[in-house]
Amino acid sequence: MIDTALGNPSELESDRLLIVGRRGDDDSSHQIRDLYPDWEVKELDSYMAGIAELARKPARAVIALMDARLSKPASAVAALRAVASSETRIIIGCRPVDEPIARSAVSAGASDYVILPLDPQELDEALHHPRVSSLPAVEGTADTSFDELQAISEALPHINRKPMELLQALAKLVQTALGSTGVTIVVEGAVATSGNPVVKPVLAASIENQEGVMGQLTVGERPDRPYSHVDTERLTHYATIASHLLQAASTHRQWRKAAVTDECSGLPNRRYLFEQLELILARASEERLSVTLLLFDVDEFKSFNDRFGHDAGDEIIRVVGELFASQCREQDIVARYGGDEFAVVFWDPEGARQAGSSHPAFALDILDRFNEALRGQAFSESASNITGQVTISGGLATFPWDGDDARALISRADEALLDAKRAGKNRVFVFGEYDK
Repeated sequence: MIDTALGNPSELESDRLLIVGRRGDDDSSHQIRDLYPDWEVKELDSYMAGIAELARKPARAVIALMDARLSKPASAVAALRAVASSETRIIIGCRPVDEPIARSAVSAGASDYVILPLDPQELDEALHHPRVSSLPAVEGTADTSFDELQAISEALPHINRKPMELLQALAKLVQTALGSTGVTIVVEGAVATSGNPVVKPVLAASIENQEGVMGQLTVGERPDRPYSHVDTERLTHYATIASHLLQAASTHRQWRKAAVTDECSGLPNRRYLFEQLELILARASEERLSVTLLLFDVDEFKSFNDRFGHDAGDEIIRVVGELFASQCREQDIVARYGGDEFAVVFWDPEGARQAGSSHPAFALDILDRFNEALRGQAFSESASNITGQVTISGGLATFPWDGDDARALISRADEALLDAKRAGKNRVFVFGEYDK
């Protein structure tokens, strides 16, 4: 989620509050300033500016005034909540006649609502006496339409997906907002376009991060009317939103990679193996693809640890993992299953499974190449004495004949591995093709 990628809770310690939207017939902002004279109170004229501000960095509290210009206030609140930290209090300020609308906004993600004119005690309770970080504001006067808010909401889930998908969603978002014939986003060599490719830009804005310019938004002509200064402000807001969504996506990918990577070997870990194996088997079931699973471990691994130390043991794990991965094809998955045990998924994205076919021959061919390479593998100084002594034992099982889901397939491969160990080690058994 975005709020996990935008700043630390510790950055939310100073008293600062954002007021989003405007009402020409009340003095709520002046009343809030009087109620909290020691707080920094910042007014943002439009919901768009509030969204851009929250995308920049989370705030502890936002008071969102019911804005007559918004035809879908619940969608506006949902967009604010989508970019806000989970700790941010979003409070709706409304007239008594608008209380039903405020209740629907709470269902859309607001924390609470208060009736205007404000009651100091009611506002204190709604805010939970927040303490909020100081943020540089993104000011503007651009109105926010329902279509824009919907486009923002549609773009947000893409931070968990491939970078190009996020760029495409951002390009579509800006095109929707400005009603242009086309929008192009260029970020670090990647190009995404919504609508017509922009050959002669009418508007442009830089996408920047802390290190400088990382890309550019370019906008084509608008067929019905020329752009105004408000549109230029809106594009600036979107460049800010794009920058922070891209940063959030990058952070998410880094965290995701760390969560599914084994620290010692640098290979995918057990969690990643199960996730991918289930996806691969689902596809294999639909498309009749071949999938073979290998489980193997290092023979006498404990004795290596006891004789040469744990640094040497870690070196064996790293070298064995890297060496096996180097022998595999790009689509195959080599993962550390746990301890000295590894798992390998061999599969063919193309090609139908044939009735009566046996285990893929390429899996055994790869094992032969790996064993030959392992015999001549040189280890680093901490494990230099073990060259030529490292061997593996393994078990192979094939979908769907040996197991029709991930756990069943792993269980069959594990049975074959245990039998290989009992038979004397330094060998690989194929499930169902050996005498017990």
